[in-house]
Amino acid sequence: MRSFFIGLCVMLASLTFGAVILFSNEVLAEPLPLQTGLLRVLHHIYTFLLTPLSSALGASSLGGGGATGIWPLLLWILCSIIVGLMIREPSKCAKIVFTSASIIFVFWIFSSYLLFSVWEDFLMWLPEVDKLMSDLLLHRPLDIIFFLTIPPIISAGTSAILLTVSKKHTEIEEEQYQFW
Repeated sequence: MRSFFIGLCVMLASLTFGAVILFSNEVLAEPLPLQTGLLRVLHHIYTFLLTPLSSALGASSLGGGGATGIWPLLLWILCSIIVGLMIREPSKCAKIVFTSASIIFVFWIFSSYLLFSVWEDFLMWLPEVDKLMSDLLLHRPLDIIFFLTIPPIISAGTSAILLTVSKKHTEIEEEQYQFW
């Protein structure tokens, strides 16, 4: 259980930190309270993480933002490999990466509802939320399938390969010690 929480924290922290480095070029236009500003920055960077395939194929970000290229895809893959190398249990790695992807997705949905009442006019925020959700859920379902399935498979595969290599290495060492 301890390794699960450590892996979950590492996955969420590495995705968030990587997304902040890659995608935090938007400056807040109006001054907001600290909590709302932080929530807005996290929502903005997680928006780019939700469309890795579309971004890699050159489509714009959710809500009509600019295209981010292959960076979200590489960030998901790199963070999944890091968790796979760190945990070394394939089933646990897949659960960790799936849970972190689910947390980011649910956080993005809830922050959309919390923030649009602050960003837009009080009467216009619901159509904006509807536009974002329909853009993701109706027009880009492969992105959701991707970030909920492929990173856990990559993480479990990395862990399984590392486990196999270390198992063969210990078997070779045991055979060598038998001859001494």
